[in-house]
Amino acid sequence: MDQLNVLVPPLRFGCIQENLYRGGYPRKVNFPFLESLNLKTIISLTPEPIDSTTDANLDAFAKEHSIRLVHIECAQSGKGKKRGVPMGYTAVLTALDLVIHNKHAPVYIHCLNGGQVTSLIVACLRKVQFWSSIAIFNEFINYTTSITINDRSFVDGFEGEIEVDEDDRVCWLWQGLGRGIASSHPSIKFKGKSLNSLEEQTVGVGV
Repeated sequence: MDQLNVLVPPLRFGCIQENLYRGGYPRKVNFPFLESLNLKTIISLTPEPIDSTTDANLDAFAKEHSIRLVHIECAQSGKGKKRGVPMGYTAVLTALDLVIHNKHAPVYIHCLNGGQVTSLIVACLRKVQFWSSIAIFNEFINYTTSITINDRSFVDGFEGEIEVDEDDRVCWLWQGLGRGIASSHPSIKFKGKSLNSLEEQTVGVGV
């Protein structure tokens, strides 16, 4: 009997939202699975960039399938920088700018093991989406063995300015939220093209 062609997802793989995925560092065995996602962008939250020197297999896979590799420098888990975590807020804002716009999707975002580093980015995205702290950290621990006080402090303190192109914004970003909510976010300032439409728009299922 011929062996079945089994698609093997990366370690700790998960679907964050439509056309947005997370997980660990892609290995060669994961490439057929990733190919099935029709990815346009891979965001690597790693200490070193991915290229023909550091990872010839992944670099070749991305080139073969016209996938853009984006490197955002982050330390290894447990070897933190600011606030005892492996990244700063600038790295988070850079990643969020990529995941909230359709022109980059579908997107796969990964760190070395799919745990703390990726979870911090996702947690900050959930904060932008107005998730409660309980919901954010419940999701966090689904992909990690634990959550530290430094992780919590980093997410709770996350703030910054995000430019949103309303003509290209992913549909799920503020799905279900009422009129004017996004423009009144307590810690994130949004700016950009057609952002005033947020004041007029009511987004939601069945609305």
